[in-house]
Amino acid sequence: MEKKKILVTSALPYVNGVKHLGNIVGSMLPADVFHRFLDLMETENIFICGTDEHGTQTEIAALGENLSPAEYSEKYYKIQKEIYDRWNFDFTFFGRTSSKSHVEITQQFFNSIYKNGYIEKNDLTLPFCKDCKMFLADRYIEGTCPNCQNDKARGDQCEQCSKLIDPSELVNPRCKICGKSDISFKKEKHLFLDLTKLQEELKKWIMKNKQWPTGTRNFALSWLEEGLKPRCITRNLKWGVKVPLKGYSHLVFYVWFDAPIGYISITKEGSVDKVAKKKIKNWKKWWADSQVYHFLGKDNIPFHTVFWPGMIMAAKSKSTDYNLPHLVQGYEYLNWQDEKFSTSRGIGLFSDDALEMFPSDYWRFYLISILPEKKDSNFEWNEFQSKINNELIANYGNLFYRTTSFIEKHFGKVPRPLKPGTAENEMNENIKKSLDKIKDYVSEVKLKDALKECLNISDEINKYFQIKEPWIMVKDKKTRKYAASTLYYATNALVTATYVLKPIMPQTINQAIKFLNIKNGDKIKWKDLNKQLIKPGHTLKSIILFQKVDDSEITKLKQRR
Repeated sequence: MEKKKILVTSALPYVNGVKHLGNIVGSMLPADVFHRFLDLMETENIFICGTDEHGTQTEIAALGENLSPAEYSEKYYKIQKEIYDRWNFDFTFFGRTSSKSHVEITQQFFNSIYKNGYIEKNDLTLPFCKDCKMFLADRYIEGTCPNCQNDKARGDQCEQCSKLIDPSELVNPRCKICGKSDISFKKEKHLFLDLTKLQEELKKWIMKNKQWPTGTRNFALSWLEEGLKPRCITRNLKWGVKVPLKGYSHLVFYVWFDAPIGYISITKEGSVDKVAKKKIKNWKKWWADSQVYHFLGKDNIPFHTVFWPGMIMAAKSKSTDYNLPHLVQGYEYLNWQDEKFSTSRGIGLFSDDALEMFPSDYWRFYLISILPEKKDSNFEWNEFQSKINNELIANYGNLFYRTTSFIEKHFGKVPRPLKPGTAENEMNENIKKSLDKIKDYVSEVKLKDALKECLNISDEINKYFQIKEPWIMVKDKKTRKYAASTLYYATNALVTATYVLKPIMPQTINQAIKFLNIKNGDKIKWKDLNKQLIKPGHTLKSIILFQKVDDSEITKLKQRR
């Protein structure tokens, strides 16, 4: 991880509406935390994301708001970007799939695939709603899944079993727009990516990726065992990237064909955009000489482990020579109080509403602590309160105030220490072990374990404080020097405890660094930790970083649906 540049991507959030906490925890938040740890550890990296704007969902949603798809996308791009800024996501660039760069690169991608012989021309049997008098794209037809009998399976994929589905395979199909079942299927010429030609190459590549999470790897292999089939990549829509092929120019690319190409086009856009926070230099090198890490929910695993890598393989040429994913970090689902998040049924919590209730760092801390890395996790208000009050505040928050206020009250400045003794050496050695573990966990993208180890550092300092009892030693002139020495070592250890939490709670920790008054505090990196960064005579200020979550607040919030 240290020797290679890393390109971090989060699954592109679809532009329709505001995303709920399930979307946040399943891609953007862990990607951001990972990216921030890389920054702290001085691993060269960029973090790419943006809105996925094409497809039927945008057309229908725009119609509902009496806007054109372009106007609708512009509106919700701005709304989503503002929300993600409030969540403190540190995107190197947050772009859009409606950009000129995206259109150019998508069409270039297709042309290479076509020239390489991986495109089939074939008939596609499409569902046509007689009541709405229109063809129905995959997500606007639903019915019973032929694999698991889920009666709310979409026409492209069943969310319950994650199997990919053709609309014609649905049992008792119905139109999601009008709700009626008066549907017929009509044939039309479309273009297909011939995945059958890529089956063996994909299998060999997946087998080599030992660094993938076991669940992600097994999921991809099980999909291959069923045998790959040609996959349609075109749709009868107006809003999308036009197909640059004679006889098919009235079609646009299927949103799942053009969306992952957005990772590449957004990287390019970040190199030229005038308002980009950080300019991306030599953007092509990021797709030729780096390791690509994809962060996404488990429903996106098939597309990122088979379909997207297959596209990259099929498009291989001088102009479209891009890296295959190094790691596909697929997350399980976050449930809402034992129910699945559902925008249509109003179950769950939206990302903007959450920030009206508590600061973003409360949410970031809690969600990383229950990150669904291996199995589904469940949001519970009582657990949220307990994690904030009994883990974050009781551990790190109280330590910060306890240490800084003790210095302010009894010494005014950081006092001069005695030589380190057994307790100091043991504390420093244990902190060093925790730092090594955190680095290992981050390299393995085990962020929940990394957070636990971060809290172990502040726990270690709390134990040291209890053993040394400076509140007793400070009362007697003869023992006051021991209290002073304890505060010196505790304060320097506190610096380490503070910085390791910065990727998880950037806003609060930046405030803590300001009150610690560390010189060039924004330039402190991993190699500087567990050292004596604060010298005798240093001035700092105390502050209560967090407010406890009251029972009355939780009682009120539980009454919300």
